[in-house]
Amino acid sequence: MLIKDINKTDRPREKLIANGPHSLSDIEILAILLNTGNKNESAIELANNLLKKYRLDELIDISYNKLSKEKGIKEAKACKIIASFELGKRAVKRKYEQDIIIDSANKAYDNLYSDYMYLKNEVCFVLMLDTKLRLIKKEQLSKGFLNNVEINVRELVNILYKYDAYGFILAHNHPSNDSMPSKEDKYLTNFLYKITKAIGFYLLDHIIWTRDSYFSFNENHILDIYDS
Repeated sequence: MLIKDINKTDRPREKLIANGPHSLSDIEILAILLNTGNKNESAIELANNLLKKYRLDELIDISYNKLSKEKGIKEAKACKIIASFELGKRAVKRKYEQDIIIDSANKAYDNLYSDYMYLKNEVCFVLMLDTKLRLIKKEQLSKGFLNNVEINVRELVNILYKYDAYGFILAHNHPSNDSMPSKEDKYLTNFLYKITKAIGFYLLDHIIWTRDSYFSFNENHILDIYDS
């Protein structure tokens, strides 16, 4: 079906203008980005085909080479889709860039979400905070493979000294989408909590994040056990 054959009030652009972008389905939003179809399929049909093959969290990081090989998606359409997702990611990131206060696990999770939610490997970050819990710097410590992350303790300590941090939040992802800590996660947290406290830095939380949720050692009072 061509878009011109759809009731005018039900066309994606008209719906957006009349009711706002929240009224559109994922297919309709993607169809607006595609703008036109081809001689065999409308923009809506092309969008539908793409979303049958890829989830949104896959499209958000798809490469140009891969996307441009899809049926009906040539250079201009591929570039527009990739650029639109990149602009969205940057907008979310900028929201958290200035004078960020991280005084809860939820705020730490939000800060990580925009850039790192869809990583396929485990990656560990340290969020360094001052005495007012303002974010000084966020740095990647390590990159693992699948379910394995190794942390260089000397690297961590050097970073904490470099930025004169009061405290820090350790954070790593579980690509499995299971936010519960493993035995290794608990052991590592206990070890880092004690060794950094001994030299004047405070591990304020260890957060394990997934696409849908997070686990906070602080919220679950596990750090209290390590302090006893």
